[in-house]
Amino acid sequence: MNEIFDKMILRIVFTAFICLTLILYKFAHIFLYPSSKQQLFKKFYPSKNSPDTIHLFGRILGIGIVYSNFYFYISNGIILALTTFLIQATLIFIIYLLSIYIIESIIFYNFEYIDEIIKRKNYSYAIISFTNTLSIALILSTVIRASENNFILFLLMWLLAMVILGFSIRTFPVVSKLSLNKLIVQKNISVAFSYSGFILGWTLIISSSLENNMKDYVWYNIQVVLKILLSIIIFPLFRWGLIKIFKIENDFRSDVLSDDGKELLGPEIGFGLYEGAIFLVSCLLTSVITGNLFFGSFYPSY
Repeated sequence: MNEIFDKMILRIVFTAFICLTLILYKFAHIFLYPSSKQQLFKKFYPSKNSPDTIHLFGRILGIGIVYSNFYFYISNGIILALTTFLIQATLIFIIYLLSIYIIESIIFYNFEYIDEIIKRKNYSYAIISFTNTLSIALILSTVIRASENNFILFLLMWLLAMVILGFSIRTFPVVSKLSLNKLIVQKNISVAFSYSGFILGWTLIISSSLENNMKDYVWYNIQVVLKILLSIIIFPLFRWGLIKIFKIENDFRSDVLSDDGKELLGPEIGFGLYEGAIFLVSCLLTSVITGNLFFGSFYPSY
């Protein structure tokens, strides 16, 4: 019975310690994103500014996903376990925030948090930001698992993943009919749905590609790159197949007006949902082909 209570107390101690690291995360967030000081250091009212709520809780959800991959080994002592976790958690959330900064520098180079969230209450900006943080968290989680507590290996894999993710983001204008920057300015939510489906789909492909056996780093990189190249080939085939099978007609219109005819609304939400869903499903099916197809000793002979 005493053992049960002792373990319960230890779990409470570790819970408090995780909360402490979240406070450190909060201060690190302010350091990297000074414009969000108002968001984190004052009382936050979720109903006051919904885009701000989406933006903030994307960051909170992301760090929760990242933390879910940590393990505590207290066989060598509780102090050592806490110290190890503190060091790992600090390094990881700094890299997590740095990753967000890098990706958002690519996406939002023409936009500012204060302008889009605080002043304009831009849902499109908020949803895209939410998706970015979620994607980065999922990729970091995969890297944490694959690196097996080797920090040097973690850094190398993280750099590789960020390069691939950045490349994926750059390809969005190529595959989508929606203009990202233009529609964010218009606060058009359709582009947010389209982008979210695309980037979440490619996040799954990247995560699947990173989960390889790490015997040799050079060979590992080759395997990852080959899987990504294979995905680039397979992805458009699934996308084309889904459109043809379900007889989806391209009714894209960029000149949709409001009911009074005075305001340009841009593409309908339905078109963004269609693109996002097709992107996501195509990526899911692509990851099946690139990651879940095991040949064993089979070799095709004709």
